[in-house]
Amino acid sequence: MAEESSSLYAGTQNKVVSFINGELGEDITQLSKASKLLEKARAKKLELENKLSSARKGDGGISQSLNKAESSLKKIEDLLQKQQQAAKDIADHLEKAQPVVEQLVSLSSKVQQLERYVYYLEWILQVDEINSSIQAALLIKAEERCVKHYAQLAELSKTIAGSSCCHLVKFVNDTLMFWFKIILEKFGGEFEEILKAFNWPFITSNILKQLPQPSKEHVAELHAKLDSLFGSLLQLQLPEHLIAEDPIVAIIPEWRPLPLPLQLLLKPLRKRFKFHFCGKKLTNNIEKPEWYMTQVLSWIRDHSGFLKKRIQPLMDRAGLKYMDAVGEFSRGLMQLALEKLAADLPMIEDDVVFSHTVDETLLFNRELRSAGGAAATPGCLHVLCGDTIFDRWLTLENKFAAEKMDALLESESAWRLQYGDNMADVDDLMVPECTEAFMTVMLLITDRYSSLPYASHKMRFFELQLTLLEDFRIRLTQLMRDKHPLHASYCSILNAVNYIILVLKDWSDLPVFLQMQFYKVQYESFQASQHLESASDVAMETDADISDAASQPISPIVPRFQLSEVFQDFDPSKLDFIEGSIFDETIKLLEHIRNEMLRNIVETTVYDIKAKSRPYRNNRWLSLLSQKEYLKLTLSDSGCELFLVLRDRLHLMEQQLCRPLFDEAWQKLAEHLNKFFFEELILMNNFNEGGAAQLQYDMTRGLFPLFGDYTQRPENYFKDVKEACTY
Repeated sequence: MAEESSSLYAGTQNKVVSFINGELGEDITQLSKASKLLEKARAKKLELENKLSSARKGDGGISQSLNKAESSLKKIEDLLQKQQQAAKDIADHLEKAQPVVEQLVSLSSKVQQLERYVYYLEWILQVDEINSSIQAALLIKAEERCVKHYAQLAELSKTIAGSSCCHLVKFVNDTLMFWFKIILEKFGGEFEEILKAFNWPFITSNILKQLPQPSKEHVAELHAKLDSLFGSLLQLQLPEHLIAEDPIVAIIPEWRPLPLPLQLLLKPLRKRFKFHFCGKKLTNNIEKPEWYMTQVLSWIRDHSGFLKKRIQPLMDRAGLKYMDAVGEFSRGLMQLALEKLAADLPMIEDDVVFSHTVDETLLFNRELRSAGGAAATPGCLHVLCGDTIFDRWLTLENKFAAEKMDALLESESAWRLQYGDNMADVDDLMVPECTEAFMTVMLLITDRYSSLPYASHKMRFFELQLTLLEDFRIRLTQLMRDKHPLHASYCSILNAVNYIILVLKDWSDLPVFLQMQFYKVQYESFQASQHLESASDVAMETDADISDAASQPISPIVPRFQLSEVFQDFDPSKLDFIEGSIFDETIKLLEHIRNEMLRNIVETTVYDIKAKSRPYRNNRWLSLLSQKEYLKLTLSDSGCELFLVLRDRLHLMEQQLCRPLFDEAWQKLAEHLNKFFFEELILMNNFNEGGAAQLQYDMTRGLFPLFGDYTQRPENYFKDVKEACTY
C-alpha cells in the first residue's frame, strides 16, 4: 500500500508541476500569477465538494438517472420475453399451416398448367379456324380472303417463332408451309400463264412465235389479273425464319431473298441458264465465262423495259417503292452467275484461264452496275474475296505485274519518248515508254480492286502497289548507277522519276486513295492498341509463363490487313484530321533519287566547265590593254572554248530533260558558275582597267546571253559576278 500511495503521490506531483509550467512558463516575471492560480484551484475544489455532497444526500441528477436506467432494463427484459413467446407461437402456426400451404401450391401449379393447356388449345383452335377459312376461300375462289387468312397464319408463325413449345411451333410452321405450297401452286400457275400471254420471257424463240394479237379488252383483263396476282404473291412471301438459307449467303452474307413475284419471273430464265451452262451442253465451257455473263446482261437488257413499265408500278403500289424492279431482277440473274462462278473458280488450274475469268468477272460487275441499276445491291465481286481465290488472284497480279515490269525495262524502246522524239515539244514531261506503261499498269490494278466490297482486300492490293513501286524505284536506281550523268538514258531515268512523283501526288487526291489512307490510319491505330494490350499482358506473366512461351513460335498480333472488322465505313469528314498522303514515303524516296540525279548532272557539267576554264582563269588580267587601245572588244580567245562547252551542255540538257527539270538544272548551274567565277577567277586575280573591261565584256556578252533563252534577265542569277564587273 505504501508503494501504491507513493506512486500515486508522484504522479499527482508531476501533473501539478506540468500544469504550473504550462501556465507560468519559463519567464520568472510570471510568478505573480501564482496567487490567481491558487484561488481558481480552491474555487474548483469547493465546487466539486458541493456536487459530491449533493450526490450523497440523494437529491441530485445521478440518483434519478440510475432509477431510470433500472426501469428501462426491466422493460427490455419484458419485451424480450414477449418476443420469444411470439416467435414460438409463429413457429407453431407455420407448422400447423404447412400442409395447407403445400396443398395450395399444388393446386396453384395445377391451375397454371391447366391455363397453359387452355392457351395451347386456343392456339390450335385459332390455327384450325384459319385452316378452315383458307380452305373455304379456295373452294369459292375468293383470292383476297385466302391471302388475308394466310397472312394471319404467317403472323402467328412469326409470333411464336421463339417459343419453347416446339411441337406447337412445328405444327404452325408445317401448316403454314402446307398452305404456302398449295396457294403458290395455284397463284403461281395463274401468274405464269399470264406471263406467257405477255410472251414472257422475251427471248428469241418466243419472239419468233406467231401468236395471235389479243383484243384490247383481253389485254386490259390480263393487266388487271396481273396486278391482282402480283399483290397476292407479295403477301404470300414466307416469313424470314422459314426461308431456307440460300447457298449464296456463304458468298454474300448480307444477301436478302428476292420478292416472290420476281422469283417467278426468273423461273424460266433460271431453267434456261442451268440447261445451257450447268449441264453437258458445249456452252458449259469453264474457259469461257464470258458466255454466260453476256447472256445474263442480254436478258437484263431485253426485259428492263417491261419491268420498268409494268412491274415497277405494281411494286410501288404495294409499298415497295424503295425497291427497283430492274435492280431486283438483275440481282436474281446475278445470283445465277455467282453460283456458276463460285463452282468454276476452284476447278481452274491454268493461271491464264484463271486470270481471264477474273478479268471477265470485273468487266461483268462493271456492266452489271450500269445495265441493271443495282448500284445499292451487293455486286458479284464477293466471290473473288474468298481466302483461297483472293490469295491466288493477288499472287497472279504480282507475278504478271513483275513480268510486265521486266519486259518494259528490257525493251529496246524502254527509254524512248512515249509519243516519239518528234513530239517532245508537245510532251513537256518527256515521259519514257517504260514509265508510262508501268504507271498504266498501276492504274489498271487500281481500277481492278477499287470496286472490291471489303476494305481489308483493298488494302492488300494497295500494299501490292507499294511493293511494285518500290521494286521499280530500285530498278531505276540500279540503272542510274551504270550511266554517265549526261547520257541520254540517265536523263530519261530522271524524267521517269520526276513523272512518277507528279503522278503519285495527283493520285493522292483521288477518292480511292483517300479511302486507303483512311483505312491505313484505322489499321495503325488498331495495331497500336493491340501492342499496348500485349505489353500489359506480358507484364502480368510469371517467369514460368514466359519460359513456356519462349519455346513457341512468334506469331503476329493480327494477320496484316486480314481482319475486316478493324475497318469502319469510310467517312470523308474525318480526312481533315489526317496529315500527309498515302504515298508520302514513296514520294520521299523518289525525290531523294531525283535530287541526287539532278545534282550529278549539274556537278558533272560544272566539272567539265572548270576543266576548260584553266587558260581563261590564268589569263594575264593585270597586263591587258585598256579599252581605248582596242578598236573593238571581242570575247577572250581563252574563254571561247569555255563558253562553247557551256553552250553545248545547256543545249544537251534542254534536249534530254523535261522542262521543269531543265529549269531547275540551269538555275542550279547558274548558281554554281556564279560562285566559281567569283571565287576562282575574280577574287584570285588582279585586274587593270583593260582586264576589268575585258572581264565585263566576256560576262555580259559571253556568259549571260547563254542563259538568255531561258529567262529575260539572266544577270540576276549572277549577282556576285555582275556586281564585281561594275566599275
